[in-house]
Amino acid sequence: MNTKRLTALFKRELRDILRDKKTIVMMVVVPIILYPLLIIGMAFLMSAIISGQEEKTYSVAFYKEPELSDKIAGILAGEGEDEFTYELKVVKLKGDDEASYREALNSGLINAYVRRDESGKYRICYMSANTDSETAAYGLKDVFSVLRDELRSERIEAEGLMVEEIFYPIEYETEDLSSTEESLGNRIGSFLPFFIITVILLGAIYPAIDVTAGERERGTLETLLTLPVTNFEMIMSKFLAVSVIASVTAFLNVISMGGAVAFLVMSSLNSMAELNISIDFKAFIPGMMFTVLTMICFALLVTAVCMCVCVFAHNFKEANNYITPVMLIFMFLSYTAVIPDFELNKITAAIPVVNVSLLVRELFKFNYDYVLFFIVLFSTVAYSLIAIRILAFIYNSEEILFNEGFRNMRLFDKRSDMKKGQMPGTGDVVMLLCVTLLLMFYIGNYAYMKFGVFGVFIQQLLILLMPLLFAWYMKADMKRLFMIKKPSVREMLGGVFLGFGAYMFAVILSSVLSPVFLKSLENTRALDDLINNSGFLVLLFVSAIMPAIGEELMFRGFTLNTLKVKYSVCISIVITSVLFAAYHLSIIRFFSLLPISFALTYSACKSKSIFVSMIMHFVNNSFSIIQAKFPGKIERLLPFLSEKELSWGSFGILIMLSVIFIIAGLYLLRDKEVFSTVRNP
Repeated sequence: MNTKRLTALFKRELRDILRDKKTIVMMVVVPIILYPLLIIGMAFLMSAIISGQEEKTYSVAFYKEPELSDKIAGILAGEGEDEFTYELKVVKLKGDDEASYREALNSGLINAYVRRDESGKYRICYMSANTDSETAAYGLKDVFSVLRDELRSERIEAEGLMVEEIFYPIEYETEDLSSTEESLGNRIGSFLPFFIITVILLGAIYPAIDVTAGERERGTLETLLTLPVTNFEMIMSKFLAVSVIASVTAFLNVISMGGAVAFLVMSSLNSMAELNISIDFKAFIPGMMFTVLTMICFALLVTAVCMCVCVFAHNFKEANNYITPVMLIFMFLSYTAVIPDFELNKITAAIPVVNVSLLVRELFKFNYDYVLFFIVLFSTVAYSLIAIRILAFIYNSEEILFNEGFRNMRLFDKRSDMKKGQMPGTGDVVMLLCVTLLLMFYIGNYAYMKFGVFGVFIQQLLILLMPLLFAWYMKADMKRLFMIKKPSVREMLGGVFLGFGAYMFAVILSSVLSPVFLKSLENTRALDDLINNSGFLVLLFVSAIMPAIGEELMFRGFTLNTLKVKYSVCISIVITSVLFAAYHLSIIRFFSLLPISFALTYSACKSKSIFVSMIMHFVNNSFSIIQAKFPGKIERLLPFLSEKELSWGSFGILIMLSVIFIIAGLYLLRDKEVFSTVRNP
């Protein structure tokens, strides 16, 4: 990578971004002028509204309760009236029926009234749709509380007892041992992460769209690709320019917001000077410095992710549609800072977005753990580098860069206009998986909780029908899409051997990862309870036969062969395998299913028959059911598979058997042409 060329490209990208007045507005005008006006203006507005409510007099009436009305009027007119937040005035209405009181309330003549029900309980009647009426109800509650205390004191004194000894047998008061700075930092740390993540997103999104989808829309992307520079240099220049804009925007936003908050805090302290409260703002300097460094690293990640998403868009409108879900996900993850029990540790420090949110919160709580601080920064930069490499791969592939993107979705075309025997697009795969996942979430989970094993049947039926319905609607070539071909005996044996090897490797992974993902392991044990409470043949049908058909049609059929139209076989296998493992929505299952998923997908590609992966899937699930239903027999036959914690001997046996079966499966499935880079016609 040539540094001079990269510098020249970086300056060019930065110049192009800064030429746009909208960028200047987002960077300077909004944070420096608009945010302080909004914050300070809203604070003064709320203060004015509250003051106006406290100064206003609210009218209340009492239905057929003259004695109570007099008592309340006496309390309001007494010496203790200053203790009430809202000023109330007792009025008397002429009507004798409650309808007249309701009419007066509706017309605004009174703001609330009190009546006694059949049980003798007083009811404060008000209208929540009317702010004055609701405020009057709050004021009446305070007055009734005072009246209750007075009546209680009178009755206690009438019995010759001491009111103080009855009401207050012990005295206590709270003592806050936290400093003023710690209390303020705790409050700032709860909302600041969300604000920082949001402003970095807003600062990165528009420039990221401009340097990716904007180049396409202006027709300058092709020209840039012909320049005497490498694609990686061009990508890095765009990435660095957008990162600088995002970082500067976030920094200006935080400074502006901090200044506005500091102004409000100082104003509050001046109004409470008699309390003798002071804040040492110098104590926040280390946390602010670490926060700025974290913001810079996080801006790299946000920039890389935004560019990776926007590069698939063909114009600004399309890019905005693509980036919206990403923004919502980032903002949702930033809410972890407000969850009290969600702590920053060595695991959460490696979770993107979550780690930044928790770190900023800890910094303002004056918890400086430099090991976790390093993990957060290192992991964030590492994720950024991974995203940059993905972006570089996209720019190096003209087939990806200039394809139809997510618009390649034939499902939305009229069926009458579709050609018979066509193949779905990559957008159709995304739509199929999303729709099926939503159906599983709403219908499938409800059916499972309501009907148990029959609910599992409904879940698997949904998975089975969805790819068939999609393929039917698009008039797809069923034979080609679902690889309907009779496999040879050699291919079936090769698939089964490869599946056994992958299963044993999955057992090793599960044993290693189970101590790390205990919560996820508990969720898998809930499924074991269903297995133990159901019949063997029923389980074999709903948990082995149906998944072997439905899940294979969806992943090794619809998903794999659609991806193979656009991408190489290797990439299609990787994407399909990861999607299959992730679709089970369990962390520990993701890692344990990944080798099995690769084996299923690889076998389907090599044999060009979905029946091979169906047989493998059936054998794998059947063995899992047998192991759960008859643990004693499996423990006697294969003891190394039944150990909760693998011994070194069992570990070695599993590795050896896994390698033997995998090699045997690969040998039987060998085909020199399967990994050709030639795409399907």
